[in-house]
Amino acid sequence: MARRKAVRPEAEAAKVPVPEYLTEDSDLENGKKETLVDMICRNIRRDIIVGELQPGDKLVTRELAARYGTSEMPVKLALNRMIAEEIVENYPRQGMVVRPISLSDAEEIFDLRLMMDLYYTRQIINAVRINKALRRELEQNIEEHEEIMKRFLDTSDVELFLQDYNHDYEFHRIYLKCAGNQKLVDMYKRINPFIYSNYIFRRQSAEKDMAGLTEHKAIFQAIVDGDEERLRECIRLHIRNAVESVRIIMRSERIK
Repeated sequence: MARRKAVRPEAEAAKVPVPEYLTEDSDLENGKKETLVDMICRNIRRDIIVGELQPGDKLVTRELAARYGTSEMPVKLALNRMIAEEIVENYPRQGMVVRPISLSDAEEIFDLRLMMDLYYTRQIINAVRINKALRRELEQNIEEHEEIMKRFLDTSDVELFLQDYNHDYEFHRIYLKCAGNQKLVDMYKRINPFIYSNYIFRRQSAEKDMAGLTEHKAIFQAIVDGDEERLRECIRLHIRNAVESVRIIMRSERIK
């Protein structure tokens, strides 16, 4: 049976800052206007990321409409879209819930991430060598992330957590952007955020987050040095460590 969780009013939810990537869907990047359904999907994803909605929580159309200040119809359309994206599940006679993610789901998604990250290594190295703007995007991401982590080590502030999460997400989005394949970036946007938000960020230590940033630096340096083999090894290590973090967290949370 799905767990029922009361949905807080829109005014309360509005206190939680929105990660930058949630306002940068591919449609918006292509100049298309965000629809009401887009906005509701974005807000639901945000609430999952910050833990306002947990895996297994029941999603009641009426309550979500009140939360986001809309009518029920666009909420229904948004939930149907998120069912297709496998973020929401619909159970006959029980309703819709935030889709739980099992350890096997997480491992399969990280297998896919590994294939995506390794497939275009040569193209990514060449793109960063030729395009100074791409190199600067990666550099700036690391510099800003390091400043955030220095503050994050001494606090559990939600805003800093979201900035930490957003910069981790953005590093990998920019990395795949260097491959020059929009479909690849769109796929990453679909599969990455909920694994990290639910099973790594806010569960693992800040020190472990800092280790992840160190791995980002190693990936970037291998790209700049033009060392494809070292880049591939850095990526394998980064994904392997992420999978191990998910594995440890999920296994411990199953113990009553």
